[in-house]
Amino acid sequence: MLTFLLAFFLLFSCQPLPKDIPLEKYRRQYVEGQVFIDESLKSKVPKGQSFLIISVRSPDNPMPLAVLRVKNPKFPYSFRITGKHKLSHERVMEGDVILTARLSTSDTAEAKKGDLMGSSFVKVGTKGLKVVINTEVE
Repeated sequence: MLTFLLAFFLLFSCQPLPKDIPLEKYRRQYVEGQVFIDESLKSKVPKGQSFLIISVRSPDNPMPLAVLRVKNPKFPYSFRITGKHKLSHERVMEGDVILTARLSTSDTAEAKKGDLMGSSFVKVGTKGLKVVINTEVE
């Protein structure tokens, strides 16, 4: 039974590796770090249900490469966003990107008034990134 479960997990949990991407580049598709709330915004953190939406996009394209949604996060929140969070297997997380962390009462992609945000320019493959949510959406 354990062998069956392991085989099932391996078969369905792995994403296909695009043929034109070297394995080493594929392994480095991640950004790892922590999200903090600026002291000036701590009173504006939603008291009920909230969602932390962490997205990665290239500086020249508004469409996110990868998105991680977390329900009711505790801060500071440690994250690792990887290739498995990508929206399209054809696009590769590489080079310089913009990582945005948004705290909202909604899990939708669109930022709305009252959401709290912070972002950082970062290189894919970075560990130890600190992102501070320091802006309220007007």
